[in-house]
Amino acid sequence: MNILVYSGDGASKASIIHTVNSFRSLVGQYYDVMKIDDNGLLTEPWEESTSLLVIPGGRDLPYVRDLSGSTNDKIRKYVHAGGKFFGICAGAYYAADRINFEQGSPLEVQGSRDLKFFPGECRGAVYPGFVYGSEAGAKAAGIRLNKDMFAQEQLGFNETKVYFNGGGYFVDAEKYSGTQVLAWYNNEPCQISPDVATPKAAMIASQVGHGIAVLSGVHPEYVATDMDPRSSEYGPQPNVVTWLLEKEHERRALLRSILAKMGLKVTQLEPYNTRNTSANLSAGAIQGIPAISPLYLASIHPSYTADLTRVLSGLADADHLIQEVNDTFQLVPSPQHHVPVHTPTIVKVEEGDDEEKITKNIVFCPNEPPSTTLTPEFDMNLYFSHLKQIRQLISNSESDGYKFGNSLMYGQVVTSTQTMLDKNFGLCQQLPDGFVCSATIQVAGRGRGRNSWISPPGCLQFSMVLRHPIKALHASAVFVQYLVALAVVEGVCSIPGYEDVPLRLKWPNDIYAEVPLEHPSQAYAETSRGLGNQDQRMPKMIKIGGVLVNSNFNGSEFLLVIGCGVNTTNPNPTTSINHLIRSHNKSSGKNLALFSQESLLAQVLFKFEQFYRQFLGGNGRGFAQFEEMYYKRWLHSDALVTLTTTTPNKRVRIKGVTLDYGLLRTMAVDDQGRDIVDEEYRLQPDGNSFDMLKGLLSQKA
Repeated sequence: MNILVYSGDGASKASIIHTVNSFRSLVGQYYDVMKIDDNGLLTEPWEESTSLLVIPGGRDLPYVRDLSGSTNDKIRKYVHAGGKFFGICAGAYYAADRINFEQGSPLEVQGSRDLKFFPGECRGAVYPGFVYGSEAGAKAAGIRLNKDMFAQEQLGFNETKVYFNGGGYFVDAEKYSGTQVLAWYNNEPCQISPDVATPKAAMIASQVGHGIAVLSGVHPEYVATDMDPRSSEYGPQPNVVTWLLEKEHERRALLRSILAKMGLKVTQLEPYNTRNTSANLSAGAIQGIPAISPLYLASIHPSYTADLTRVLSGLADADHLIQEVNDTFQLVPSPQHHVPVHTPTIVKVEEGDDEEKITKNIVFCPNEPPSTTLTPEFDMNLYFSHLKQIRQLISNSESDGYKFGNSLMYGQVVTSTQTMLDKNFGLCQQLPDGFVCSATIQVAGRGRGRNSWISPPGCLQFSMVLRHPIKALHASAVFVQYLVALAVVEGVCSIPGYEDVPLRLKWPNDIYAEVPLEHPSQAYAETSRGLGNQDQRMPKMIKIGGVLVNSNFNGSEFLLVIGCGVNTTNPNPTTSINHLIRSHNKSSGKNLALFSQESLLAQVLFKFEQFYRQFLGGNGRGFAQFEEMYYKRWLHSDALVTLTTTTPNKRVRIKGVTLDYGLLRTMAVDDQGRDIVDEEYRLQPDGNSFDMLKGLLSQKA
């Protein structure tokens, strides 16, 4: 599940960075913390996969300009249906019924707002001196907590200080039904409205339909250790940052409690040393993200590792560095050699944001895979053993030549397996067909479009190099994503005894599962009304995996980098294959063995290689050979959905995929649900937003 942080025009770059860093440190184990702009909020079907939407600090008027209308309608419906919203500073002004900002000054902004998650007025700035794009009005604002609202979290303090820069207070918040005050500003004579005798509400929580909105005039997301007290922006010490550093642990505890109050899963707080600053924290620690670990490269046979060692050494300079477009790699001859510690650097990325880069160590394992003391979360030797055993189950003649997964590069903590291969083309084109890069934790994982995440433990995630021949006209590369997703499902369900484990495919490249149910009343999702007002009841489905394929042209072939992630052993943030198996064992009386990361990776790679060989061969029939199997596993046969880009919207029935380019084939239906045979629509996988659970289909230009 995702936490979305709005990053469109008006959102403060600093507030975005602090929000992403803080949330990743507190909930990144359970949720993907991602940025999204106004276009994404309007056009993408984000609601079903989003646990929290955050509108950070910045400027309210650009929010009004870019989000008013349909986008605000989507946000309101999302929250009313049970979603969660967090508005900070400008995001809080924007989510109130009315804004009253700097009345009588050149910065004055007044008027009603559309979201109305707080039914009253947000008035500010509470403290004078605010200047856009400046720290001139910044303050370490003292706030008093309403500890009754955090009873379950047992906060060990009544007051604390948090960053403030232009925020408002919520006028008469106590008078509104469904509104809880979480914290008040400490009374100070320099505040706005000094004649108001009652404390000014700094943070509130509002019940909105079935959902909740937390609005804050202060910035509980600002990480003091990411701020430099020596900067002249904050003035001479002691200054704002100095005071915030003293309260950093309390700030983290407060933000954690707010997120827990909203129903999010949160990590435990680590012990905190107030003397720690960003200057003496290890790489990644500022954000609460684990440090990047070495990459260990081993093979099913030592000769393959020797070949890779020669190839990669040929790319390196005299210092054994491979300096690529996106990453720099340090080659280390063996685990017995010293593994260097590299200093991270800050570079500019395409979007204009700063990004931390660090040289990555590739440690060759020439004779055997590394011991589990070096890779405690993944036993590479066990993985290769599983791969050998699976291949031995078929005849020797058929098993000859199998290569997918023969060489594996594994890191316990990496940036992104997909990025390391796809964005470093010089390195990638030298890697053998079927080369795999895997990780336990990705701190900058990549999905389709702009999606990125910190992956949760227990999610099998890997990327593989595949050289697809251009001359194979009968086997379009677009079907590779379908075959990989199918290989995940069939890799489990084709094993005797596992046939009924409820794994499914969602077009074009997601793996879904029927939610394991603890009570018969949970057996179906909410009833919806179909054509003719007939009830349509569907089993609850939830995403547990996905596939991403990136392509580069390389002479006579496409150099594909296939990325795949599937929840294997983790129960959070959604469910996992092992959770499905446990539930299936309980309901069926079976005792099916659970998968390990190692066994599932071997099973999926082998099954995909079987499919891919058949795909290229098969007397030129391409994907036609897999139609029956694919439709057996997918969710959409004869499903009725709405094509929302036609005027008026068009109701269509899903018929299948085309065998030339893998387009989704749909047919219009009349008011009685009967097919209109001469009205067919074909839709591209990468050009549509398809929300299976809501029955909406959007064809994009």
